[in-house]
Amino acid sequence: MINSLVGEHIILRKAKPNDYNSMLKNIWSDEEVYKWMLFKPTLTIDDAIDRTNRSIEFQKDHYAYFVALKDTDEAIGYCGIKEYEENKYEECGICVARQYQNKGYGKEILELLLDLAFNKLNGSTFRYGYFIDNIKSKKLANHFNFKYDSKEELIRPWDNKKFIVELCLLEKEEYKKMKNAREN
Repeated sequence: MINSLVGEHIILRKAKPNDYNSMLKNIWSDEEVYKWMLFKPTLTIDDAIDRTNRSIEFQKDHYAYFVALKDTDEAIGYCGIKEYEENKYEECGICVARQYQNKGYGKEILELLLDLAFNKLNGSTFRYGYFIDNIKSKKLANHFNFKYDSKEELIRPWDNKKFIVELCLLEKEEYKKMKNAREN
Protein backbone atom coordinates (compact mmCIF):
# COMPACT_ATOMS: atom_id res chain seq x y z
CA MET A 1 0.00 0.00 0.00
CA ILE A 2 1.31 3.44 -0.89
CA ASN A 3 0.98 5.73 2.15
CA SER A 4 1.62 9.11 0.55
CA LEU A 5 1.96 10.88 -2.77
CA VAL A 6 3.86 14.15 -2.86
CA GLY A 7 3.02 16.96 -5.24
CA GLU A 8 4.38 20.46 -5.67
CA HIS A 9 2.03 22.09 -3.13
CA ILE A 10 0.14 19.20 -1.54
CA ILE A 11 0.62 15.75 -0.10
CA LEU A 12 -1.90 12.95 -0.39
CA ARG A 13 -1.40 11.09 2.85
CA LYS A 14 -3.12 8.78 5.27
CA ALA A 15 -5.27 10.41 7.95
CA LYS A 16 -3.81 11.28 11.33
CA PRO A 17 -5.80 11.38 14.60
CA ASN A 18 -5.41 15.15 14.90
CA ASP A 19 -6.88 15.79 11.42
CA TYR A 20 -10.41 15.78 12.83
CA ASN A 21 -10.42 19.51 13.54
CA SER A 22 -9.22 20.73 10.14
CA MET A 23 -11.45 18.24 8.28
CA LEU A 24 -14.47 19.33 10.34
CA LYS A 25 -13.71 23.01 9.74
CA ASN A 26 -12.61 22.75 6.10
CA ILE A 27 -14.79 19.98 4.65
CA TRP A 28 -17.21 17.96 6.70
CA SER A 29 -19.39 20.76 8.08
CA ASP A 30 -19.38 23.02 5.01
CA GLU A 31 -22.76 22.77 3.27
CA GLU A 32 -21.34 24.14 0.00
CA VAL A 33 -18.78 21.32 -0.05
CA TYR A 34 -20.88 18.39 1.16
CA LYS A 35 -23.72 19.15 -1.26
CA TRP A 36 -21.57 17.32 -3.84
CA MET A 37 -20.93 14.32 -1.61
CA LEU A 38 -22.80 11.11 -1.03
CA PHE A 39 -22.10 10.89 2.70
CA LYS A 40 -23.94 12.57 5.53
CA PRO A 41 -22.44 15.80 6.91
CA THR A 42 -20.34 15.67 10.06
CA LEU A 43 -21.19 18.57 12.33
CA THR A 44 -19.75 17.92 15.80
CA ILE A 45 -16.26 17.41 17.18
CA ASP A 46 -17.20 13.97 18.56
CA ASP A 47 -18.51 12.90 15.15
CA ALA A 48 -15.39 14.32 13.48
CA ILE A 49 -13.12 12.34 15.81
CA ASP A 50 -15.13 9.19 15.08
CA ARG A 51 -15.06 9.84 11.34
CA THR A 52 -11.31 10.47 11.39
CA ASN A 53 -10.77 7.18 13.24
CA ARG A 54 -12.94 5.37 10.67
CA SER A 55 -10.92 7.02 7.90
CA ILE A 56 -7.67 5.85 9.47
CA GLU A 57 -8.96 2.26 9.54
CA PHE A 58 -10.36 2.41 5.99
CA GLN A 59 -7.17 3.90 4.59
CA LYS A 60 -5.05 1.05 5.91
CA ASP A 61 -5.99 -1.13 2.94
CA HIS A 62 -7.39 1.33 0.41
CA TYR A 63 -5.89 3.94 -1.88
CA ALA A 64 -7.71 6.68 0.02
CA TYR A 65 -6.01 9.83 1.25
CA PHE A 66 -6.46 13.11 3.02
CA VAL A 67 -5.14 16.07 1.04
CA ALA A 68 -2.73 18.16 3.11
CA LEU A 69 -0.90 21.36 2.35
CA LYS A 70 2.77 20.58 1.90
CA ASP A 71 4.03 23.56 3.92
CA THR A 72 1.70 23.23 6.97
CA ASP A 73 0.36 19.64 6.80
CA GLU A 74 -3.18 21.00 7.32
CA ALA A 75 -5.81 18.61 5.94
CA ILE A 76 -7.85 20.45 3.31
CA GLY A 77 -9.58 17.62 1.47
CA TYR A 78 -9.66 13.98 0.55
CA CYS A 79 -9.43 11.72 -2.49
CA GLY A 80 -8.96 8.12 -3.51
CA ILE A 81 -9.04 5.51 -6.22
CA LYS A 82 -10.11 1.90 -6.43
CA GLU A 83 -9.74 -0.90 -8.93
CA TYR A 84 -13.15 -1.62 -10.50
CA GLU A 85 -11.91 -4.25 -12.97
CA GLU A 86 -8.51 -5.80 -13.38
CA ASN A 87 -5.99 -3.00 -14.17
CA LYS A 88 -8.81 -0.43 -14.40
CA TYR A 89 -9.07 2.26 -11.75
CA GLU A 90 -11.59 4.94 -10.89
CA GLU A 91 -11.56 7.91 -8.60
CA CYS A 92 -13.71 7.55 -5.49
CA GLY A 93 -14.15 11.23 -4.86
CA ILE A 94 -11.99 14.30 -4.92
CA CYS A 95 -12.75 17.11 -2.54
CA VAL A 96 -10.97 20.36 -1.71
CA ALA A 97 -12.15 22.84 0.93
CA ARG A 98 -13.84 25.92 -0.52
CA GLN A 99 -11.18 28.35 0.68
CA TYR A 100 -8.52 26.29 -1.12
CA GLN A 101 -10.37 25.95 -4.44
CA ASN A 102 -9.25 27.73 -7.62
CA LYS A 103 -5.59 27.37 -6.63
CA GLY A 104 -4.76 24.36 -8.84
CA TYR A 105 -5.00 21.77 -6.07
CA GLY A 106 -7.67 19.75 -7.90
CA LYS A 107 -5.39 19.42 -10.92
CA GLU A 108 -2.49 18.46 -8.67
CA ILE A 109 -4.62 15.83 -6.89
CA LEU A 110 -5.84 14.29 -10.13
CA GLU A 111 -2.31 14.27 -11.57
CA LEU A 112 -1.07 12.38 -8.49
CA LEU A 113 -3.97 9.91 -8.72
CA LEU A 114 -3.34 9.33 -12.43
CA ASP A 115 0.34 8.76 -11.72
CA LEU A 116 -0.63 6.28 -9.00
CA ALA A 117 -3.02 4.38 -11.25
CA PHE A 118 -0.97 4.35 -14.45
CA ASN A 119 2.65 4.39 -13.30
CA LYS A 120 2.74 2.87 -9.84
CA LEU A 121 -0.13 0.35 -10.20
CA ASN A 122 0.29 -0.20 -13.96
CA GLY A 123 -3.38 0.44 -14.72
CA SER A 124 -4.68 0.58 -18.28
CA THR A 125 -7.73 2.82 -17.80
CA PHE A 126 -8.82 5.52 -15.37
CA ARG A 127 -12.50 6.40 -14.90
CA TYR A 128 -13.53 9.79 -13.58
CA GLY A 129 -17.06 10.80 -12.66
CA TYR A 130 -18.71 14.10 -11.85
CA PHE A 131 -22.20 15.31 -11.06
CA ILE A 132 -23.43 17.00 -14.24
CA ASP A 133 -24.05 20.29 -12.44
CA ASN A 134 -20.57 20.38 -10.85
CA ILE A 135 -18.89 22.67 -13.38
CA LYS A 136 -15.48 22.70 -11.62
CA SER A 137 -15.30 18.91 -11.68
CA LYS A 138 -16.27 18.80 -15.36
CA LYS A 139 -13.54 21.35 -16.17
CA LEU A 140 -11.06 19.14 -14.34
CA ALA A 141 -12.02 16.17 -16.51
CA ASN A 142 -11.68 18.29 -19.65
CA HIS A 143 -8.25 19.54 -18.56
CA PHE A 144 -6.97 15.96 -18.55
CA ASN A 145 -8.67 15.03 -21.86
CA PHE A 146 -11.04 12.47 -20.39
CA LYS A 147 -13.51 11.11 -22.97
CA TYR A 148 -17.20 10.84 -22.16
CA ASP A 149 -18.31 7.23 -21.58
CA SER A 150 -21.77 7.13 -19.99
CA LYS A 151 -24.23 8.55 -17.46
CA GLU A 152 -25.66 6.96 -14.36
CA GLU A 153 -28.08 8.00 -11.66
CA LEU A 154 -27.05 7.92 -8.03
CA ILE A 155 -29.29 8.34 -5.02
CA ARG A 156 -27.66 9.78 -1.93
CA PRO A 157 -28.56 7.42 0.94
CA TRP A 158 -29.04 9.94 3.76
CA ASP A 159 -31.49 12.29 2.00
CA ASN A 160 -32.55 10.38 -1.16
CA LYS A 161 -31.36 13.21 -3.41
CA LYS A 162 -30.86 12.05 -7.01
CA PHE A 163 -27.76 12.94 -8.95
CA ILE A 164 -26.81 12.31 -12.55
CA VAL A 165 -23.14 11.41 -12.88
CA GLU A 166 -21.24 11.59 -16.14
CA LEU A 167 -18.48 9.02 -16.36
CA CYS A 168 -15.43 9.53 -18.56
CA LEU A 169 -12.37 7.50 -19.33
CA LEU A 170 -8.70 8.12 -19.90
CA GLU A 171 -6.58 5.35 -21.41
CA LYS A 172 -2.95 4.95 -20.37
CA GLU A 173 -1.64 5.70 -23.87
CA GLU A 174 -3.65 8.94 -24.05
CA TYR A 175 -2.37 9.89 -20.61
CA LYS A 176 1.24 9.34 -21.74
CA LYS A 177 0.69 11.45 -24.89
CA MET A 178 -0.87 14.26 -22.87
CA LYS A 179 1.91 14.14 -20.25
CA ASN A 180 4.63 14.19 -22.92
CA ALA A 181 2.97 17.10 -24.76
CA ARG A 182 2.78 19.15 -21.54
CA GLU A 183 6.40 18.43 -20.61
CA ASN A 184 7.75 19.45 -24.04
